[in-house]
Amino acid sequence: MRRSALTALLLLPALSFPAWAQTTTQPTTAPKTAAPATVTPAPATDGKTIEAVTATSPRGFSIRMPGGQGWTPLKNVPNTDVAFLNQTVNGLRPTVTVITQDVDPKIKATLADFRDLFSRQLGKDVPSYKLLGEKTTRVSGMPAILWTYSGDGDGGPVRWTQVITLKSNRLFTVTLMTPTGTPADVIDTGREILDSFALTLK
Repeated sequence: MRRSALTALLLLPALSFPAWAQTTTQPTTAPKTAAPATVTPAPATDGKTIEAVTATSPRGFSIRMPGGQGWTPLKNVPNTDVAFLNQTVNGLRPTVTVITQDVDPKIKATLADFRDLFSRQLGKDVPSYKLLGEKTTRVSGMPAILWTYSGDGDGGPVRWTQVITLKSNRLFTVTLMTPTGTPADVIDTGREILDSFALTLK
């Protein structure tokens, strides 16, 4: 029962390739599905507005997008709490997404349970899936899994860097997706966004 409940939970957008990332032109909003994060621009300096923004979500996290390098916040993406995207590379757009999911306390699932299920599901759902690296880390003091894997997205070869953590029966999945050929500076700033993720949930 526990495994089937977890498997049902993991048939989720975190494991799917975002269709909106495949387009060469992209609107700044998508159909609204949940309360959005609040995006706060950085303070102005010398009369100029810094492009960096911090997104703070009522779902219990914050994440910061640095200025420059073409990153743009995308509002109201279905089944996604926060999304940032960059300019098209080989028909796909580099993205950073945050997805949260509430976990039934009766399941008593651990981070290790989710890690194992994610791993099995990725092997099934991602063509040419290959795990490139994995380590345990911490996010705001909570245990987390950081891993990198590659495979074929809907539009070509893709590399994902992903953080998974669990707090107060809520699963957080933060994913950086970069198509093959993404410039190094875009990868670096995308990783900066991912690394800025922090938990605010009590």
